Amino acid sequence: MVFHVFYPALAILVLFMAVLIMLMLRFGSKWCKLRHTAKPPEYDWEDKTYEQKVSYA
Repeated sequence: MVFHVFYPALAILVLFMAVLIMLMLRFGSKWCKLRHTAKPPEYDWEDKTYEQKVSYA
């Protein structure tokens, strides 16, 4: 009943989101440095991880 009132607004919102997703997939690597490929397995994670020494005194 009420859905027919909101249908145009919902259609425009869904279309906007779809276009936004397509643009991010197409130009995301240039605009906001998105990464579309996997990092190599030898990527050095040891230097990036947070390690804390625990003392059991």
